[in-house]
Amino acid sequence: MAANDKIDKMEKGLLVKKVKKAVNDIRLELKRVTWPTWPELINYTITVLVVCAVMGTLIYALDMAVSRILLLTLNIG
Repeated sequence: MAANDKIDKMEKGLLVKKVKKAVNDIRLELKRVTWPTWPELINYTITVLVVCAVMGTLIYALDMAVSRILLLTLNIG
């Protein structure tokens, strides 16, 4: 039993060291990140929203067209 307890403590110690190293690495990496300025952030956000709206509209239009073609082809509607 004592040997198992010793191994468990060693494994927990290694796990704690790995977690501390990972957190430290993340913190160091985040310091090197070039964060966008406020105007850039607004621009990027607007761009993403516009692209999402355009793509959503395109997918909706294609879905309606394919649905209509299938309904007419299968003589359902």
